[in-house]
Amino acid sequence: MTVTINVFVALLIALGLSVGVFLVGGRHQESAATALASAEASLATVRDPAARQSANATAVRWEGSLAPLCRLLSSRTASVEQALIRSMSLRLTLAQRFIPVGLFVVTLGVLGGLLRRDRARDLVLYSSVTYSYVGKFLGLSALAYCVFVALSPFAPALWTLYPALGAAALGSATCIANLPPRI
Repeated sequence: MTVTINVFVALLIALGLSVGVFLVGGRHQESAATALASAEASLATVRDPAARQSANATAVRWEGSLAPLCRLLSSRTASVEQALIRSMSLRLTLAQRFIPVGLFVVTLGVLGGLLRRDRARDLVLYSSVTYSYVGKFLGLSALAYCVFVALSPFAPALWTLYPALGAAALGSATCIANLPPRI
């Protein structure tokens, strides 16, 4: 139950950061144009033309969904708002491509933690509740960072999702490996 609450809180923090960056960071025409250029450059890195067209079509659908929400949150000029919405939709679409890799890497981390947990159950190794909480914090922070990168038009580059997913795997492995043996 507490893991569910922690995941929910981490996602709310990431969403709050994304909305905050959207409201504060996008007041200038240049920053909106830079965010859009960065998102368009990320789309250009998709090698397969059919996949690029599919990603573009998905981004257009996201634009339709995000436009009413963004109009509620800000009172910008139409061109700045359209650039930010396009940037957000492209980043969200491209970040969705990381979901299978992310699930695989985090699953590997969980399996690695379970393997180490067997040693703790056999009393060969000591399990630490502190390390378990640190691992949970690391994993949830990494997942919140991934949501922030996907939702914010001014976030770091999408390639930073790879180290974040590695940190999430390391955190999940540490959390599960160090749980007390009787849980």
